[in-house]
Amino acid sequence: MFYDYAFFKSLFNPSSLTTALAREAEIRGYKRRVAFVVFFTLLIFALQNIWGMGTAGLSHLFATNEANTYFVARMISFAITIVWAILFFVFHYYLIAFVLATFNELPKQWVRKVQLFVVAIFMTEKAILLAVFYSVGFTTNLNFFSLAPLVAKVTSEPIILFTLNQLSVFSVLAIIVQYKFLKRWMEQSAHKGLLAKIIAIHIVLAIIIGLMSSMPLQQWIVRGLV
Repeated sequence: MFYDYAFFKSLFNPSSLTTALAREAEIRGYKRRVAFVVFFTLLIFALQNIWGMGTAGLSHLFATNEANTYFVARMISFAITIVWAILFFVFHYYLIAFVLATFNELPKQWVRKVQLFVVAIFMTEKAILLAVFYSVGFTTNLNFFSLAPLVAKVTSEPIILFTLNQLSVFSVLAIIVQYKFLKRWMEQSAHKGLLAKIIAIHIVLAIIIGLMSSMPLQQWIVRGLV
């Protein structure tokens, strides 16, 4: 039995993909979609770095006529960004799939098919943010799809803002996609527990990323290598 994988067809018609996987059908065309999402991830991360997102801390090198040092720092920053892009894909596609599969006693290979949609959703968010920032000519650390910009009027605590920054409209879409697909492989009685686990994972990830984002890790690494 074969199943011709089409990204949007599978996304908007979950039963077709979940049924094919449950019947152990051969999924044709899936690897090409994975390759495309990986390429899209690398492209968006690269464009963000080329445009200067996240590299403001290196500008002083250029302003003080340290052109050679600035160039080397930007090249190192670009290389680190590509590594982050790869880690981003691996983290969501493999590690989160492993966690969801383990917590819900599902085959990892099935959950990875769902996580590919999640990666695409998050990268679409990043692409929109990049396009908007490019059009207005400046950038900000706060995601306008989240509650962070509103909360910033009340507090300037970095950990709180960067944590809320991760819980955006696109996070809700990711949760909906994960729930709609995974519940089809589980008993009705387990659906509420599934939703709670998915939401909990997103909250924990938001807190971890919020903590990491409050520290300029990439700039520290670049400055340590230059």
